[in-house]
Amino acid sequence: MKKTILLACIASAFIADLATANPDDTAPQGISAFELSEFLVAQNWDCSRKTCSQISSCAEACYKLTVCGHRRRDGDGDGIPCESLCSSRCR
Repeated sequence: MKKTILLACIASAFIADLATANPDDTAPQGISAFELSEFLVAQNWDCSRKTCSQISSCAEACYKLTVCGHRRRDGDGDGIPCESLCSSRCR
């Protein structure tokens, strides 16, 4: 819960900063500031245990594998979590 609140605060501060900045200077190349802020607000993943059928995207599966250390998401140890969702290794 504390982690979610912290992420929300960081995202809010980042979005507030984006509102006053030139989007072309703040967003990574190829991603608009608006798209980036939408991603930061929408991302609400945590480290709760979920099966691959309960995970909604490859990005969430990679988060669970790389950030949370949920090695069961990569049953065969090839670096690709939830192979029904992901077709390549996490970046």
